[in-house]
Amino acid sequence: MSQDSIFIEKTDKMQAHLDSFIADGSDQELFIASYLHGHFDVAVANVEKLIEQGQDNPILTLQATLDAQLQKAFDNKELSSVDAEQVTGLFNSLFKS
Repeated sequence: MSQDSIFIEKTDKMQAHLDSFIADGSDQELFIASYLHGHFDVAVANVEKLIEQGQDNPILTLQATLDAQLQKAFDNKELSSVDAEQVTGLFNSLFKS
């Protein structure tokens, strides 16, 4: 299986997890998942460009890219500290496996 195929499979599973909060989550969980999903989509698009250039481990690159985006957003105080902690927890759960 190619790196591109693995990346698509894993990111599809991550998106499905984020989308699961639409039907099953509380308002707060939906807010957190939606916030993370926005950053996730941007990071995926950026990493897809790198895959075209021969990026070796796109999932690790995605994790680092998304982490950097979130840290910048948190530093800019886009979220309360409680919301930022919840986004971080959901972010970490996406990359456990």
